[in-house]
Amino acid sequence: MTKRQVCIIHGGDSFASHEEFQQYLKNSDVKYERLLYSPDWKSWLPSQMPEYDVLLPSMPNKQNACYDDWALYFSKIVPFLAPNAVLIGHSLGGIFLARYFSEHPPKEKFARIILIAAPHSDETTESLGVFKLESASGLASASNDIYLLHSEDDPVVPVAEAHRYQKDLPEAELRIFSEKLHFNEPTFPELVQIIRAQ
Repeated sequence: MTKRQVCIIHGGDSFASHEEFQQYLKNSDVKYERLLYSPDWKSWLPSQMPEYDVLLPSMPNKQNACYDDWALYFSKIVPFLAPNAVLIGHSLGGIFLARYFSEHPPKEKFARIILIAAPHSDETTESLGVFKLESASGLASASNDIYLLHSEDDPVVPVAEAHRYQKDLPEAELRIFSEKLHFNEPTFPELVQIIRAQ
């Protein structure tokens, strides 16, 4: 029997221009602690869900992500995804899924889509480059079961962004956490429950 799939699209950074990216590199601080390997829930999830194939594609150039590059690469992944797959987008990966499926509705809807700490259109904390959305309503073409997860204390993506998604996708289930920051912790048991929910 073929395993069900979970496909996770990771986050990244995007800039409006190469000059903006260069300025970011020039001004950013490199901290030794960030150079050490630090596992997060994405690498933890496969051990918690052996009954699933957990797909973790590495999207192109996540430090200076380009939507067109991500869309081209993801278009090669979509044919492998079964209709009963669960798709997860974290941070920039969330806004990517929203835009991609608005522009490329799948032939069959997926079982579930989960957006975690996804930016929508607010660029007060960081640039969204060409990923910025006008509306996420087209994501409904990809699934009838959409979850929006966000934390009130997220220092990267304001929680108001989750409410923008909720406005575009009124049928989506919104879950607001209080102390998850940007969801970079080593485990995420609440996510396992959502994936397995019938």
